[in-house]
Parts: sequence; structure tokens; C-alpha cells
Amino acid sequence: MGFGEPIFLFAFLPALLLIFLLVPAACRNALLLLASLLFYAWGEPFFVLVALASALFDLLCARLLLARPAASWRRGWLTLGIAVNLGLLCWYKYAGFLYGETRGLLVGWLALPDFLAPALPIAVSFIVFEKITYLVDVARGTTPPARPGQYLLYVFLFPKLLAGPILRYHELAPQLGRRPLLQEDLVVGLQRFAFGLAKKLLVADLLAPLVEDAFGRPAGGLECWYAWLGLLAFTLQIYFDFSGYSDMAIGLARCFGFRLLENFDRPYLALSPRDFWRRWHMSLTRFIRDYLYKPLGGDRRGPARTYLNLWICFLLSGLWHGAAWTFLLWGAWHGLLLTLDRMAPGRLLARQRAALRWAVTLLLVMLGWVLFRAPGLAAAGDYLLALAGVGSGPMEFLVLPRDALAALAAGTVLLLLPAAAPLERWRRGLLQGPAGAGGMALALLLLSLSLGQSLTVSFQPFLYFRF
Repeated sequence: MGFGEPIFLFAFLPALLLIFLLVPAACRNALLLLASLLFYAWGEPFFVLVALASALFDLLCARLLLARPAASWRRGWLTLGIAVNLGLLCWYKYAGFLYGETRGLLVGWLALPDFLAPALPIAVSFIVFEKITYLVDVARGTTPPARPGQYLLYVFLFPKLLAGPILRYHELAPQLGRRPLLQEDLVVGLQRFAFGLAKKLLVADLLAPLVEDAFGRPAGGLECWYAWLGLLAFTLQIYFDFSGYSDMAIGLARCFGFRLLENFDRPYLALSPRDFWRRWHMSLTRFIRDYLYKPLGGDRRGPARTYLNLWICFLLSGLWHGAAWTFLLWGAWHGLLLTLDRMAPGRLLARQRAALRWAVTLLLVMLGWVLFRAPGLAAAGDYLLALAGVGSGPMEFLVLPRDALAALAAGTVLLLLPAAAPLERWRRGLLQGPAGAGGMALALLLLSLSLGQSLTVSFQPFLYFRF
């Protein structure tokens, strides 16, 4: 059940909001937990049971690792808890990929039976990462063991369940008790949801056909100009799709009294690769920094070790995004960019004018998106060659879809608007309190257009649902 599907927009969300407003305050968390389990079970009727069982195991693990003061005892239970969670992730996300690669290498040598790879559950990576942060934080003494009901609500809270933001338990714990029900939260939350829904349905989804066509063309059937047009379309699509989801998640959570962390901060205005990762998917960057980069030693053991740590982090980040060589190379590409950013090329770029730094950073990020979007290594190589004008051939007569071109123009303009100070102040004001009459009218207009769009076209899942 996606946020843009009619069943969610016209049935699930209105019914839940109405019941939430009517039930006693003491029952609201239980209602949200039941609604969240139903929401997830709608798309994952089996894995919801697996995730529920593993969450109960987390609670047991957290209690047991504090049962004795011995460091070896704590390390043992923490290791077991992390291993169980990573085992779930590896089985569902990587078992099929590893088997397929092994089977391909052994063709002609050994006949292996067909393998039915486990279907990849929606949001398994986000669920596992949040569960690991809880266990690590309990072991570090950052948070005490959670109450079962509150921990399950933290894991399954439906606004952020499918694609984040990735939260730590101790950040949400103060809000898991009884929360005051404020009219302002409902108004601000619905406004934020409306803007996010418009990003998804009125920009990202309209760009999808253009992206599919550009990246689906065979080698030699893609002209240079169209390759760049398709890449620009995907650059906008993935931002408006993912940041649109984050806006909807933050807005929905606000409706129920929760304040979630921001996940994007105008990433395509970044002036360096390091700046880009401070702005893009910020909750993932924070997770990698605190639970992988720093434990590996961070930048405390000299330049060579720092560069190695960066590569390890981004290689694993690439694999986290998907079990494919293209994702691994995408992670390696950003590991290389961040390494160069700390070396002489980065210092040289930092001395240039802001406009040049922005253009170079955006170009490097866009080239990385080719690896992220292409269906395979060969296709990625062909696409990069087409961008350079090598190996590209003439295309048949092409009529570009008007909706996609309109979305392309609107998306390009909207990405540049935050650079204007008055509009940026207005945007930040929306995060703090209700918009004025103009903002409310805009939200209602976008909501009505989005609802109409949801009824006239088939729903397209969020790009990050299967990560």
C-alpha cells in the first residue's frame, strides 16, 4: 500500500485519522501499531511475521546483554543480535544474487538446480538498519531497553517504515509516550504531505516514461542529446520521488504527533561531493558515519586509513542499495569522489568560484546516477559512451511526451528555486508552523491535482521501496 495509491488516500488514511482523533489518548499508540502492522502486511503478508519475530528477539537480546556486567557477555549478545538482523538482510537481499553469480561461473562444469530466490521484502534494509541501531545503542548505554509496545511501534511506525528517514530508538523514544494532540500538528502535517505527494505524482511519476525509454534503448540506438535528456530526467525523478516520500513520511508522522528528522537539504545545490552527502539521504549518511565509519577508525588514523574507511563505507552503501554490480560500482564511484575531495583535487576545486564547484559536483553526481539506474554493467557502459557521443546512433522519429517535458521543466526550476532567499525562508517556515493563506491554497491545489492524478494513472511504487 503506497502513499499515492487510492486505497491509502481515500480509505486507509482518512479512516485512521478519524479513529485516531476519536479514541482516548491512552489507546492511540496501540491503534497506530495495529494500523502500521496492517499497512505493512498489505504488501508483505509473510515477511511482517518474520520482522515481528525478529523485533521480539531484539527485545530479548537487549535485556540479556545487560543481564551481566562482563564485557564479553555484552559483546556476545550484541554480536548475536546484529548477526541475526544482518542474516535476514543477506538472505532476502543477496542470496539470490550470490547464487546466480556462482551458478553462472559453474555453467559447463556443474549442473546446478534452478534456485527460487526469496522475494525481496519491501523496506527490509531500512527495518534492519533501525533494529541494529537499537541494539548498539543499548549496548553503548545510550538508551535503556525499550518497552515491547513502544519498540514495536518504533520499528513498524508506518509513515517512516518503507523508506525512512532512518531513526534511532532513543531519538523517537521521548515521543512514544502520550503526546499532546495539537491542531497545528495536523495542519502542518497535511500541508507537508500534500507537497510530498505532488513531488511524487506530478513530477517524478511523469518523468518515469522518459527515463524508461532512454535507459531502455539498445546500444547504438541512443543519440548523445537524448542520453543527456534521459539522465537529467532520472536525476530529477529520483530526487522528487525519494524526497517526496520523505516529505510525506514527515508530514504523516506530524499528523500523529511525531517529529521526524529531515532527510534532504537541497542536495543538488551542493558544492562538493562531501557537501552532497551532507544533504542527500541524510539519515543514511548519519547511520554510516556513526555505526560504520567511526567504529572503523574514522579519520583518526591518518590519511591512508581514512581513505580506506571511506571506500569500505561507500562500497557497503552501494551493496545496501541493491544486490548488483552496478550498485557496487556506484558506491565505489562515490567512495572515489569523497577520497579525491580530501586530496589535492578537492582542495583545488574548493578554491574555484561557487558556480564552477556546483557545476562540477552536479555533473559527477549525475554520472554516478547512470550506474545507479542502468539495468547492468554493459548497459551502463553503453550509456556513458552515448553521453560522450561515442557509439551512439540515430534514433527513429521520436515524439517526446508533453507531460514528461512539463515535469522536466518544472523539476529543473523547482530545484533552483531554493537558491532564492525569500523562497528558502518560506520553505523553512513550513517546517516550523502552518503556512499562511497562500501556502494553504497552494497545498490544497497540489492535493487536488495529485488526487486526480492518482485516480487516472496506475500507481508507480517509490524507487526506494525495494532497497
